[in-house]
Amino acid sequence: TLKCVDLISKTFVELGQSKSAEEIALLAQSLRDDLYRDFSNLIFEDIQTAFMKGVRDTDLFALNVKTYYKWIKSWRQVVWNARSEVENNGADPKRVVGYRPEPKLLTKNN
Repeated sequence: TLKCVDLISKTFVELGQSKSAEEIALLAQSLRDDLYRDFSNLIFEDIQTAFMKGVRDTDLFALNVKTYYKWIKSWRQVVWNARSEVENNGADPKRVVGYRPEPKLLTKNN
């Protein structure tokens, strides 16, 4: 949860927005729950990358659940494509953006 609070807070700053501590905590809890339920196949670094790219590469400048879902799903597709490129097509793993072998999955302990 603390990682999510930090990520949400940083993202608001990067977007030039401010929210109350209560709003940040609520959105962070929602993000945490969504990560466990729908994105447990990603590591937290993936989530951070999704937010970083989302802020910089999209026109979705209002941070809410719908926005971060789009960002995470977009980055998850990059990860899946990278894994396929390396494992099925023999691409050099060092040259494929988003590739890493067997990620450590998100759990309530990390």
